Amino acid sequence: MKMNRKSAGISALCLWMGGCMLACSGICLWTIRRSEAAFYTRASLLISAAPESAGKMMQALKNGLPEQEAAGAGLLKRYGYEAGMFAPRDFAGLAVRLLLCFLLLGAAGFFCYLWDRRRRERRIGELSGYLARINRGEYDTGIGSDEDEYSRLQDEIYKTVVKLRESREEAAEGRRKLSENLTDISHQLKTPLTSISLLQELLEEQTEGEEGRQLLARMEQQTEHIRGLVSSLLTLSRLDAGVLVLEKKTVDLQELLSSATEAVRSLTEHRKQKILTEGAEGLQLSCDLGWTGEALANILKNCSEHSPEGGRIFIHAQQNLIYTRIEIEDEGPGLAPEECKRIFDRFYQGRKSARENVGVGLSMAKSLIESQNGEIRAENRKNGGARFVIDFYRDGENAAQAKKN
Repeated sequence: MKMNRKSAGISALCLWMGGCMLACSGICLWTIRRSEAAFYTRASLLISAAPESAGKMMQALKNGLPEQEAAGAGLLKRYGYEAGMFAPRDFAGLAVRLLLCFLLLGAAGFFCYLWDRRRRERRIGELSGYLARINRGEYDTGIGSDEDEYSRLQDEIYKTVVKLRESREEAAEGRRKLSENLTDISHQLKTPLTSISLLQELLEEQTEGEEGRQLLARMEQQTEHIRGLVSSLLTLSRLDAGVLVLEKKTVDLQELLSSATEAVRSLTEHRKQKILTEGAEGLQLSCDLGWTGEALANILKNCSEHSPEGGRIFIHAQQNLIYTRIEIEDEGPGLAPEECKRIFDRFYQGRKSARENVGVGLSMAKSLIESQNGEIRAENRKNGGARFVIDFYRDGENAAQAKKN
Protein backbone atom coordinates (compact mmCIF):
# COMPACT_ATOMS: atom_id res chain seq x y z
CA MET A 1 0.00 0.00 0.00
CA LYS A 2 1.39 3.38 -0.96
CA MET A 3 1.83 5.98 1.77
CA ASN A 4 -0.71 8.73 1.58
CA ARG A 5 0.06 12.40 1.37
CA LYS A 6 -0.11 13.12 5.10
CA SER A 7 2.04 10.19 6.16
CA ALA A 8 4.57 10.97 3.41
CA GLY A 9 4.90 14.56 4.63
CA ILE A 10 5.27 13.52 8.27
CA SER A 11 7.83 10.88 7.33
CA ALA A 12 9.87 13.37 5.31
CA LEU A 13 9.79 15.90 8.17
CA CYS A 14 10.80 13.28 10.75
CA LEU A 15 13.57 12.08 8.45
CA TRP A 16 14.90 15.61 8.04
CA MET A 17 14.76 16.41 11.79
CA GLY A 18 16.32 13.07 12.71
CA GLY A 19 19.08 13.61 10.20
CA CYS A 20 19.78 17.09 11.58
CA MET A 21 19.98 15.75 15.14
CA LEU A 22 22.21 12.90 14.04
CA ALA A 23 24.52 15.28 12.19
CA CYS A 24 24.79 17.63 15.19
CA SER A 25 25.45 14.72 17.55
CA GLY A 26 28.11 13.33 15.25
CA ILE A 27 29.88 16.66 14.95
CA CYS A 28 29.77 17.22 18.74
CA LEU A 29 31.15 13.72 19.34
CA TRP A 30 33.85 14.34 16.77
CA THR A 31 34.80 17.61 18.51
CA ILE A 32 35.00 15.91 21.93
CA ARG A 33 37.12 13.13 20.52
CA ARG A 34 39.49 15.66 18.98
CA SER A 35 39.76 17.50 22.31
CA GLU A 36 40.47 14.26 24.17
CA ALA A 37 43.08 13.27 21.63
CA ALA A 38 44.80 16.66 21.96
CA PHE A 39 44.83 16.41 25.76
CA TYR A 40 46.16 12.85 25.67
CA THR A 41 48.95 13.90 23.32
CA ARG A 42 50.05 16.86 25.47
CA ALA A 43 49.89 14.79 28.70
CA SER A 44 52.04 12.10 27.09
CA LEU A 45 54.64 14.69 26.14
CA LEU A 46 54.77 16.08 29.71
CA ILE A 47 55.16 12.65 31.33
CA SER A 48 57.85 11.59 28.85
CA ALA A 49 59.82 14.78 29.58
CA ALA A 50 59.96 14.14 33.38
CA PRO A 51 59.48 10.42 34.02
CA GLU A 52 60.73 10.79 37.63
CA SER A 53 57.70 13.03 38.37
CA ALA A 54 55.16 10.79 36.63
CA GLY A 55 53.65 9.60 39.91
CA LYS A 56 53.11 13.10 41.23
CA MET A 57 51.60 14.18 37.89
CA MET A 58 49.09 11.33 37.85
CA GLN A 59 48.22 11.98 41.49
CA ALA A 60 47.63 15.67 40.69
CA LEU A 61 45.42 14.77 37.72
CA LYS A 62 43.28 12.47 39.86
CA ASN A 63 43.07 14.44 43.10
CA GLY A 64 44.25 17.91 42.19
CA LEU A 65 43.25 20.81 44.44
CA PRO A 66 41.97 24.16 43.15
CA GLU A 67 45.12 25.85 44.46
CA GLN A 68 47.26 23.42 42.46
CA GLU A 69 45.16 24.03 39.35
CA ALA A 70 45.54 27.79 39.70
CA ALA A 71 49.30 27.52 40.24
CA GLY A 72 49.69 25.23 37.23
CA ALA A 73 47.61 27.59 35.06
CA GLY A 74 49.90 30.45 36.08
CA LEU A 75 52.99 28.48 35.08
CA LEU A 76 51.47 27.54 31.72
CA LYS A 77 50.54 31.13 31.05
CA ARG A 78 54.15 32.20 31.63
CA TYR A 79 55.15 29.94 28.74
CA GLY A 80 52.31 31.12 26.44
CA TYR A 81 49.76 28.38 26.99
CA GLU A 82 46.12 29.27 27.65
CA ALA A 83 42.87 27.35 28.22
CA GLY A 84 41.37 25.82 25.12
CA MET A 85 44.41 26.14 22.91
CA PHE A 86 44.65 22.35 22.53
CA ALA A 87 41.00 22.05 21.41
CA PRO A 88 40.34 21.81 17.64
CA ARG A 89 40.10 25.26 16.05
CA ASP A 90 38.91 24.27 12.58
CA PHE A 91 35.59 26.10 12.93
CA ALA A 92 35.37 26.76 9.19
CA GLY A 93 35.67 23.04 8.55
CA LEU A 94 32.97 22.37 11.14
CA ALA A 95 30.65 24.91 9.49
CA VAL A 96 31.23 23.38 6.07
CA ARG A 97 30.49 19.92 7.39
CA LEU A 98 27.32 21.11 9.10
CA LEU A 99 26.23 22.92 5.92
CA LEU A 100 26.86 19.86 3.79
CA CYS A 101 24.83 17.72 6.18
CA PHE A 102 21.91 20.15 6.08
CA LEU A 103 22.11 20.45 2.29
CA LEU A 104 22.09 16.69 1.83
CA LEU A 105 19.17 16.30 4.18
CA GLY A 106 17.34 19.21 2.54
CA ALA A 107 17.91 17.68 -0.89
CA ALA A 108 16.53 14.37 0.36
CA GLY A 109 13.45 16.12 1.73
CA PHE A 110 13.00 18.11 -1.50
CA PHE A 111 13.17 14.97 -3.64
CA CYS A 112 10.62 13.32 -1.34
CA TYR A 113 8.37 16.34 -1.86
CA LEU A 114 8.80 16.22 -5.64
CA TRP A 115 8.03 12.52 -5.70
CA ASP A 116 4.87 13.02 -3.66
CA ARG A 117 3.84 15.98 -5.82
CA ARG A 118 4.29 14.04 -9.06
CA ARG A 119 2.37 11.14 -7.60
CA ARG A 120 -0.52 13.44 -6.63
CA GLU A 121 -0.50 15.19 -10.02
CA ARG A 122 -0.60 11.84 -11.77
CA ARG A 123 -3.57 10.69 -9.68
CA ILE A 124 -5.41 13.97 -10.21
CA GLY A 125 -4.72 13.66 -13.94
CA GLU A 126 -6.15 10.14 -13.96
CA LEU A 127 -9.32 11.24 -12.17
CA SER A 128 -9.68 14.37 -14.35
CA GLY A 129 -9.28 12.33 -17.52
CA TYR A 130 -11.84 9.86 -16.27
CA LEU A 131 -14.34 12.66 -15.58
CA ALA A 132 -13.63 14.13 -19.03
CA ARG A 133 -14.49 10.78 -20.62
CA ILE A 134 -17.73 10.72 -18.65
CA ASN A 135 -18.59 14.23 -19.91
CA ARG A 136 -18.08 12.94 -23.46
CA GLY A 137 -20.60 10.20 -22.75
CA GLU A 138 -18.05 7.38 -22.30
CA TYR A 139 -19.49 5.72 -19.21
CA ASP A 140 -16.82 3.06 -18.80
CA THR A 141 -15.92 2.00 -15.26
CA GLY A 142 -12.20 1.52 -15.91
CA ILE A 143 -10.40 3.56 -13.28
CA GLY A 144 -7.11 3.12 -11.38
CA SER A 145 -6.97 1.09 -8.17
CA ASP A 146 -4.22 2.92 -6.25
CA GLU A 147 -4.78 3.15 -2.51
CA ASP A 148 -4.02 6.70 -1.42
CA GLU A 149 -5.72 9.85 -0.17
CA TYR A 150 -7.87 9.93 -3.33
CA SER A 151 -9.24 6.42 -2.88
CA ARG A 152 -12.43 7.61 -1.22
CA LEU A 153 -13.07 10.15 -3.97
CA GLN A 154 -12.33 7.46 -6.54
CA ASP A 155 -14.88 5.13 -4.94
CA GLU A 156 -17.55 7.84 -4.97
CA ILE A 157 -16.82 8.63 -8.63
CA TYR A 158 -17.10 4.95 -9.47
CA LYS A 159 -20.49 4.71 -7.73
CA THR A 160 -21.70 7.84 -9.51
CA VAL A 161 -20.56 6.51 -12.89
CA VAL A 162 -22.40 3.24 -12.34
CA LYS A 163 -25.59 5.15 -11.50
CA LEU A 164 -25.14 7.49 -14.47
CA ARG A 165 -24.64 4.57 -16.83
CA GLU A 166 -27.77 2.88 -15.51
CA SER A 167 -29.71 6.15 -15.81
CA ARG A 168 -28.40 6.64 -19.33
CA GLU A 169 -29.48 3.18 -20.37
CA GLU A 170 -32.91 3.72 -18.81
CA ALA A 171 -33.23 7.11 -20.53
CA ALA A 172 -32.22 5.62 -23.88
CA GLU A 173 -34.82 2.90 -23.49
CA GLY A 174 -37.40 5.52 -22.51
CA ARG A 175 -36.57 7.63 -25.57
CA ARG A 176 -36.83 4.59 -27.80
CA LYS A 177 -40.28 3.74 -26.46
CA LEU A 178 -41.36 7.38 -26.67
CA SER A 179 -40.20 7.56 -30.28
CA GLU A 180 -42.24 4.48 -31.08
CA ASN A 181 -45.28 5.94 -29.32
CA LEU A 182 -44.90 9.27 -31.12
CA THR A 183 -44.68 7.49 -34.45
CA ASP A 184 -47.83 5.58 -33.63
CA ILE A 185 -49.62 8.74 -32.46
CA SER A 186 -48.55 10.55 -35.63
CA HIS A 187 -49.94 7.75 -37.74
CA GLN A 188 -53.18 7.66 -35.76
CA LEU A 189 -53.67 11.42 -36.15
CA LYS A 190 -52.68 11.72 -39.79
CA THR A 191 -54.95 8.91 -40.93
CA PRO A 192 -58.25 10.63 -40.01
CA LEU A 193 -56.93 13.96 -41.30
CA THR A 194 -56.18 12.34 -44.64
CA SER A 195 -59.66 10.84 -44.68
CA ILE A 196 -61.18 14.25 -43.96
CA SER A 197 -59.22 15.76 -46.86
CA LEU A 198 -60.48 13.05 -49.22
CA LEU A 199 -64.05 13.61 -48.07
CA GLN A 200 -63.64 17.33 -48.69
CA GLU A 201 -62.54 16.66 -52.24
CA LEU A 202 -65.59 14.46 -52.80
CA LEU A 203 -67.87 17.13 -51.35
CA GLU A 204 -66.30 19.78 -53.58
CA GLU A 205 -67.19 17.72 -56.64
CA GLN A 206 -70.80 17.41 -55.49
CA THR A 207 -71.29 20.95 -54.17
CA GLU A 208 -72.60 23.53 -56.62
CA GLY A 209 -73.65 26.52 -54.53
CA GLU A 210 -71.23 29.32 -53.67
CA GLU A 211 -72.13 29.17 -50.01
CA GLY A 212 -71.33 25.47 -49.86
CA ARG A 213 -67.98 26.03 -51.54
CA GLN A 214 -67.11 28.70 -49.00
CA LEU A 215 -67.94 26.34 -46.16
CA LEU A 216 -65.75 23.65 -47.70
CA ALA A 217 -62.92 26.16 -48.11
CA ARG A 218 -63.18 27.07 -44.43
CA MET A 219 -63.25 23.39 -43.54
CA GLU A 220 -60.12 22.78 -45.60
CA GLN A 221 -58.42 25.74 -43.96
CA GLN A 222 -59.19 24.41 -40.48
CA THR A 223 -58.04 20.93 -41.48
CA GLU A 224 -54.71 22.30 -42.64
CA HIS A 225 -54.46 24.26 -39.40
CA ILE A 226 -55.00 21.07 -37.38
CA ARG A 227 -52.48 19.21 -39.54
CA GLY A 228 -49.87 21.92 -38.95
CA LEU A 229 -50.62 22.01 -35.23
CA VAL A 230 -50.27 18.24 -34.91
CA SER A 231 -47.01 18.34 -36.86
CA SER A 232 -45.63 21.12 -34.63
CA LEU A 233 -46.61 19.34 -31.41
CA LEU A 234 -45.04 16.10 -32.58
CA THR A 235 -41.86 17.95 -33.55
CA LEU A 236 -41.71 19.56 -30.10
CA SER A 237 -42.24 16.18 -28.48
CA ARG A 238 -39.41 14.66 -30.51
CA LEU A 239 -37.14 17.55 -29.56
CA ASP A 240 -37.97 17.14 -25.88
CA ALA A 241 -37.36 13.40 -26.08
CA GLY A 242 -34.09 13.85 -27.96
CA VAL A 243 -35.16 11.56 -30.80
CA LEU A 244 -35.32 14.18 -33.56
CA VAL A 245 -32.35 13.56 -35.86
CA LEU A 246 -30.78 16.71 -37.31
CA GLU A 247 -28.50 16.17 -40.30
CA LYS A 248 -26.09 19.11 -40.21
CA LYS A 249 -24.25 19.95 -43.39
CA THR A 250 -22.86 23.05 -45.04
CA VAL A 251 -25.64 24.85 -46.90
CA ASP A 252 -25.84 28.07 -48.84
CA LEU A 253 -27.42 30.72 -46.61
CA GLN A 254 -29.27 32.29 -49.52
CA GLU A 255 -30.81 28.91 -50.33
CA LEU A 256 -31.86 28.47 -46.70
CA LEU A 257 -33.56 31.86 -46.58
CA SER A 258 -35.25 31.23 -49.93
CA SER A 259 -36.76 27.97 -48.66
CA ALA A 260 -38.05 29.76 -45.55
CA THR A 261 -39.62 32.63 -47.51
CA GLU A 262 -41.15 30.18 -49.99
CA ALA A 263 -42.89 28.38 -47.11
CA VAL A 264 -44.79 31.57 -46.17
CA ARG A 265 -45.26 32.92 -49.69
CA SER A 266 -49.00 32.24 -49.79
CA LEU A 267 -49.48 34.12 -46.50
CA THR A 268 -47.39 37.14 -47.51
CA GLU A 269 -48.97 37.34 -50.97
CA HIS A 270 -52.43 37.21 -49.42
CA ARG A 271 -51.47 40.11 -47.15
CA LYS A 272 -49.62 41.93 -49.98
CA GLN A 273 -46.37 41.92 -48.02
CA LYS A 274 -42.80 41.86 -49.28
CA ILE A 275 -39.80 40.05 -47.82
CA LEU A 276 -36.50 41.83 -48.48
CA THR A 277 -33.23 39.94 -47.97
CA GLU A 278 -29.69 41.34 -47.89
CA GLY A 279 -26.20 40.19 -46.92
CA ALA A 280 -26.71 36.45 -47.50
CA GLU A 281 -24.93 36.18 -50.84
CA GLY A 282 -21.88 33.92 -50.68
CA LEU A 283 -22.36 32.96 -47.03
CA GLN A 284 -22.55 29.37 -45.81
CA LEU A 285 -23.99 27.83 -42.66
CA SER A 286 -23.63 24.40 -41.06
CA CYS A 287 -27.17 23.27 -40.20
CA ASP A 288 -30.04 20.97 -41.09
CA LEU A 289 -31.55 22.63 -44.14
CA GLY A 290 -35.09 21.33 -43.69
CA TRP A 291 -35.59 21.88 -39.96
CA THR A 292 -33.72 25.20 -39.89
CA GLY A 293 -35.81 26.42 -42.81
CA GLU A 294 -38.96 25.46 -40.88
CA ALA A 295 -37.73 27.34 -37.81
CA LEU A 296 -37.11 30.49 -39.87
CA ALA A 297 -40.47 30.06 -41.60
CA ASN A 298 -42.23 30.07 -38.21
CA ILE A 299 -40.51 33.35 -37.35
CA LEU A 300 -41.43 34.85 -40.73
CA LYS A 301 -45.02 33.69 -40.23
CA ASN A 302 -45.15 35.47 -36.88
CA CYS A 303 -43.75 38.65 -38.44
CA SER A 304 -46.27 38.49 -41.27
CA GLU A 305 -49.20 38.04 -38.90
CA HIS A 306 -48.17 41.06 -36.83
CA SER A 307 -47.29 43.34 -39.75
CA PRO A 308 -49.85 45.51 -41.55
CA GLU A 309 -51.11 44.54 -44.98
CA GLY A 310 -48.75 45.86 -47.62
CA GLY A 311 -45.91 46.01 -45.10
CA ARG A 312 -42.37 44.77 -45.41
CA ILE A 313 -40.31 42.13 -43.63
CA PHE A 314 -36.53 42.53 -43.62
CA ILE A 315 -33.92 39.78 -43.37
CA HIS A 316 -30.31 40.83 -42.71
CA ALA A 317 -27.44 38.33 -42.65
CA GLN A 318 -23.82 38.71 -41.57
CA GLN A 319 -20.99 36.40 -40.61
CA ASN A 320 -17.73 36.52 -38.66
CA LEU A 321 -15.30 34.03 -37.14
CA ILE A 322 -17.56 33.43 -34.14
CA TYR A 323 -21.12 33.21 -35.45
CA THR A 324 -23.50 33.62 -38.37
CA ARG A 325 -26.22 36.13 -37.54
CA ILE A 326 -29.67 36.36 -39.11
CA GLU A 327 -31.92 39.29 -38.19
CA ILE A 328 -35.62 39.25 -39.10
CA GLU A 329 -37.54 42.52 -38.67
CA ASP A 330 -41.14 43.52 -39.21
CA GLU A 331 -43.11 46.78 -39.32
CA GLY A 332 -45.67 45.75 -36.73
CA PRO A 333 -46.49 47.36 -33.37
CA GLY A 334 -43.50 45.78 -31.66
CA LEU A 335 -43.34 43.80 -28.44
CA ALA A 336 -44.38 44.66 -24.92
CA PRO A 337 -41.54 44.40 -22.34
CA GLU A 338 -42.92 41.16 -20.89
CA GLU A 339 -43.33 39.68 -24.37
CA CYS A 340 -39.62 39.98 -25.14
CA LYS A 341 -38.92 37.50 -22.34
CA ARG A 342 -41.91 35.17 -22.75
CA ILE A 343 -42.55 35.15 -26.48
CA PHE A 344 -40.64 31.86 -26.90
CA ASP A 345 -42.48 30.10 -24.05
CA ARG A 346 -44.58 27.19 -25.16
CA PHE A 347 -48.29 28.03 -25.62
CA TYR A 348 -47.68 31.70 -24.82
CA GLN A 349 -49.96 34.07 -26.71
CA GLY A 350 -49.07 37.72 -27.07
CA ARG A 351 -51.48 40.58 -26.60
CA LYS A 352 -52.16 40.82 -30.34
CA SER A 353 -51.88 37.17 -31.33
CA ALA A 354 -54.50 35.66 -33.57
CA ARG A 355 -57.15 33.64 -31.75
CA GLU A 356 -56.29 30.44 -33.62
CA ASN A 357 -52.60 30.82 -32.74
CA VAL A 358 -51.79 28.39 -29.88
CA GLY A 359 -48.22 29.59 -29.33
CA VAL A 360 -46.03 26.69 -30.45
CA GLY A 361 -44.36 28.05 -33.59
CA LEU A 362 -41.79 30.32 -31.94
CA SER A 363 -41.17 27.78 -29.18
CA MET A 364 -40.39 25.13 -31.77
CA ALA A 365 -38.15 27.56 -33.69
CA LYS A 366 -36.19 28.30 -30.52
CA SER A 367 -35.74 24.58 -29.76
CA LEU A 368 -34.58 23.82 -33.31
CA ILE A 369 -32.10 26.72 -33.30
CA GLU A 370 -30.67 25.91 -29.87
CA SER A 371 -30.25 22.24 -30.80
CA GLN A 372 -27.85 23.40 -33.55
CA ASN A 373 -25.51 25.46 -31.34
CA GLY A 374 -27.53 28.62 -31.81
CA GLU A 375 -29.54 31.11 -29.82
CA ILE A 376 -32.39 33.50 -30.51
CA ARG A 377 -33.71 36.61 -28.82
CA ALA A 378 -36.50 39.09 -29.47
CA GLU A 379 -36.28 42.87 -29.18
CA ASN A 380 -37.86 46.03 -30.50
CA ARG A 381 -36.57 48.15 -33.35
CA LYS A 382 -35.81 51.80 -32.69
CA ASN A 383 -38.25 52.91 -35.39
CA GLY A 384 -41.00 50.49 -34.39
CA GLY A 385 -41.56 46.84 -35.07
CA ALA A 386 -40.09 43.64 -33.69
CA ARG A 387 -36.67 42.18 -34.38
CA PHE A 388 -35.61 38.53 -34.00
CA VAL A 389 -31.84 38.05 -33.72
CA ILE A 390 -30.55 34.54 -34.44
CA ASP A 391 -26.91 33.57 -33.89
CA PHE A 392 -25.50 30.24 -35.08
CA TYR A 393 -22.13 29.79 -33.39
CA ARG A 394 -19.40 28.23 -35.49
CA ASP A 395 -17.36 25.24 -34.40
CA GLY A 396 -13.55 25.21 -34.46
CA GLU A 397 -13.22 23.61 -37.90
CA ASN A 398 -15.62 26.01 -39.60
CA ALA A 399 -14.06 29.00 -37.87
CA ALA A 400 -10.60 27.95 -39.04
CA GLN A 401 -11.86 27.51 -42.60
CA ALA A 402 -13.49 30.94 -42.52
CA LYS A 403 -10.29 32.52 -41.23
CA LYS A 404 -8.34 30.82 -44.02
CA ASN A 405 -10.74 32.16 -46.64
